[in-house]
Amino acid sequence: MIHKQFFHKSFIASVTAATVIIGGSELRTFAQTAPRSPTASQTKPALTLQGHIWTIEALNFSPDGQTLVSGSYDHTVKVWNLNNGKLIRTLDGHKDGVNDVLISPDGKLFFTAGGTAEPNTSKVIKVWDMKTKKLLRTLKGHTLGVTSLAITPDGKTLVSGSYDKTIKFWDVDKGIRKRTLTEHTSPVRSIAVSPDGKTLASGGGSLNNDSEKTVKLWNLETGELISNIKGNNNVISFIGFTPDGKYLVNSTDPKINVWDLSTGKLVNRFQVSDIEGVTSATLGNDSKSIVTTTLDGAVTMWDLTTGKAMKTLVEAANNPQNYDQLYPTSTAFSPDGKTIAIGEGGGAYNSKFPIIIRQMP
Repeated sequence: MIHKQFFHKSFIASVTAATVIIGGSELRTFAQTAPRSPTASQTKPALTLQGHIWTIEALNFSPDGQTLVSGSYDHTVKVWNLNNGKLIRTLDGHKDGVNDVLISPDGKLFFTAGGTAEPNTSKVIKVWDMKTKKLLRTLKGHTLGVTSLAITPDGKTLVSGSYDKTIKFWDVDKGIRKRTLTEHTSPVRSIAVSPDGKTLASGGGSLNNDSEKTVKLWNLETGELISNIKGNNNVISFIGFTPDGKYLVNSTDPKINVWDLSTGKLVNRFQVSDIEGVTSATLGNDSKSIVTTTLDGAVTMWDLTTGKAMKTLVEAANNPQNYDQLYPTSTAFSPDGKTIAIGEGGGAYNSKFPIIIRQMP
C-alpha cells in the first residue's frame, strides 16, 4: 500500500485550537463545517461512501475493482461494495487509528495495521478473510504502531514498517515472523516492494533536526541492505516503485523526488505545494504520473518526467486558511486506472468523513 501520509505539526500548530486524543494520535479539533462544494471544473462523483467519523488514512481496491477497503483514525476498517456503494462490513478490531490497509494480490486476504508512536498503542497487524470478513490471525512483534504495509507479488511475504524503527517480514501462510531489519535510526513511515518482487524500499524520519532522511533499498530475499539514497530535504512520507520498475518515487514534503533505479541518480524533483502540506501521494498505474493531496484541498495529477501538473482532479479550496473544512487525506486507483477513490479528513469534528469514488477524466 502506498501509505503514507504525514501531517507536519509545525504547519498545523499555527492554528489555535483545542487538542484531543483520537486513536492515540494528537489531533487538532475545530468547529464542524460542511464539506467543500464541487467547483465547476469537477465532474459529479460516481459514488459517495459515508460511514467513517474521522480522517480516512488508507484505501485499497480489490484486484477485480469491485470492493474497496478503507482504514480510518476512528479505529475502524470498512469494506465497501463499489457496484452499489453499500457498506458491506465494519471491522472494529483495532483500538487505535488505522494507518494502512492492504489486499493480497489474489484478493483472498486483506491486512490492516495502525497505532501511534506511543508505548501503549496498538502494535499488531490483523489478517482478514476477504470472503467472510472474519479475522484469521493477529501478527505480533512490533513495539510501536505499524505505519505501512507491503506485499510481494506472489502474496507469500508481507512486509511492515513501524514507528519502532524496524521493518519486519512475515510468512503470510504460516503467520510467523521471518526477519527483522533494524538499520533505520528513525521511524519507518513508508515501504514498497518492487514489481519484480526482488527489492524493498523504505523511508521515514521524524521532525527532529537530526532525523534520518535516507531512502534504503534492500534485497527482499536475503534482507541485505543494498544502498542508501540520500538527498531528501524532509521526512519521507511516501515511497513507491513505478509499475514498470524503472523509477523509485518518494514524497518529502513539499516535494516529489524521482530516482532512476538503473543508475541510482535523481532524475527529477518538483514541488507540489507552495507550503508544507502534502497529505498523501499515490502513483498512477501508467508509470508516468503521481497524484497528490494537499491541505488546501487540492487533488492533483503530476507528470513524473516534467514535474508539471497534468490534471486538477479537485480544485483547491477558496479559502485555504480555513482549517475547519474537510480536505483530502488519501487516494487509491482501481486496478484498471479508470477510477480513483479519495478519502477525506481534517478538522470537521464529529462530522461524516466521505470517500469519493470518481471516474478519471
